[in-house]
Amino acid sequence: MLETIFRSLTGLYLVLTPELVIVEATDTLLRHTHLKRDEIMGQNVFQIFPNNPDNPQVDSESLVLHSLQSALTHKTPYNTEILRYDIPTENGFEERYWNATSIPILDESGEVQYLVHEIRDITGKILAERLQQQSQEQLNLISCATKAIAWEYDIVNNRMIWGEGLQEILGYRPEEMGPGGESWDSRVHPDDFEEVQRGIQMALASKQSTWKGEYRFQKADGSYAYILDQGYTTYNPEGEPVRTIGSIIDITQNRDTKEALRESDARFHHLLEVLPHMAWTASPKGKVLFFNENWYSYTGMRPGQTDGWISVVHPDDSAMVLTSWHNALASGTSFEVEYRIRHHIDGSYRWFLDRGLPMRDANGNITLWIGTYTDIDDQKKQVDEREDERLESMLRLSPVHLCMLQGPDHVCQYVTPGVYKLYGNRNYVGRTARELWPELETLGFFDLLHEVYTKGRTVYINEFCTQIDDYLNGTLRDAYFNFKYQPLFDSTSNVEGIMISAIEVTNLVKARQRAEALARGES
Repeated sequence: MLETIFRSLTGLYLVLTPELVIVEATDTLLRHTHLKRDEIMGQNVFQIFPNNPDNPQVDSESLVLHSLQSALTHKTPYNTEILRYDIPTENGFEERYWNATSIPILDESGEVQYLVHEIRDITGKILAERLQQQSQEQLNLISCATKAIAWEYDIVNNRMIWGEGLQEILGYRPEEMGPGGESWDSRVHPDDFEEVQRGIQMALASKQSTWKGEYRFQKADGSYAYILDQGYTTYNPEGEPVRTIGSIIDITQNRDTKEALRESDARFHHLLEVLPHMAWTASPKGKVLFFNENWYSYTGMRPGQTDGWISVVHPDDSAMVLTSWHNALASGTSFEVEYRIRHHIDGSYRWFLDRGLPMRDANGNITLWIGTYTDIDDQKKQVDEREDERLESMLRLSPVHLCMLQGPDHVCQYVTPGVYKLYGNRNYVGRTARELWPELETLGFFDLLHEVYTKGRTVYINEFCTQIDDYLNGTLRDAYFNFKYQPLFDSTSNVEGIMISAIEVTNLVKARQRAEALARGES
């Protein structure tokens, strides 16, 4: 239950051990970062969120490591107001900016037991601020700070503005480039021009704000540099593009180095993944070709037999394993899944991490799959034993107030301490919503609960004004909250309860109200 509560929090939260191993994450964070839960659990945070190799000048890892180490050392929260940390996607890295806070959770002896790492996506705010930097001087500052070429294109008036990095990186002075977009067109390598144009036009046609491309650009000495070009486009109310601001980074050396590293990594992984654990190989189409002796000793299958391996997998896990394997074959991406395998002597099941990697030839075609099994049974049991205590500790520190209601009568199963500030001490657990909040009848509260429960649909109520008692001493103040009423589903996809979450937005509301008053000329 506590796991469900934590994962459904609306914020972007990671929970780390003092060794910076990921042990929990909210569903919202997974959606924002394009990750899957089984890909990150038990991994070092920097394995999952590495530096952008296409932008080596930005060392995001060091900044985050400093934040985490400061929280560990001083045992107090540490905030980084603006942090660039690009997110890996299927098509490369996506430029992102964050506000990050590392919060230590202490045990009874005062030692750090976990770190709660909260992040807020401020990419839109940062990119919007960039659009205000229209002068040549501002573009020059960006160029110097990032060791990139900052540029801005006024689409309506066909006017290009280049930063000072242009001469340092590509050898041109801004006046040598020419004033319009044709100054860019004429220098893109002819073999790359059509594809780059197609990518830009597709982005504009679909009203995308961001565009990214890698191509060759002619330098002042006549040679070509491989560059990474990223732009952010704004549109007028009619949906027409009016301005793009972006940056160019020379990745020529990085591209050559990356190719050499790729070949080295392929050889290394080939050796690494056939260590003396249970191991297997499979054809490009997924037919198992080989199990090593450790597999046969554990499972009791006939030596040399490769068919029928799914029969030793736990019945509750077999469908999931086959689906994950087929997805990996279809996408050509690595295969990693945790599941239980039966021991042939006593019939017991132990948890294993099955990890498979595709081996490719020089043309990128998969020639073989190689995989290994790691016994994680003891680790899984230890994690389960600590789960409730850990989640309870995290939820107590969360800025989100939570209440879980169960069944059609909406019986309270769990509340966080913040609910007491909202409604006082009412002995919540085990009582129905009608018993707890009779005064909310006239506000349609119970009709809302009925709608969420019967229709299985999430309902949001934003900037709801109420009074809270911060110190539980009878002193009330006005406060604004965003409420979310979210249905909880059982294993058969039927609604079994409702999760109510509330997060205070008083400061945001009052700031907006002040801004509106100033706009009206009020003091």
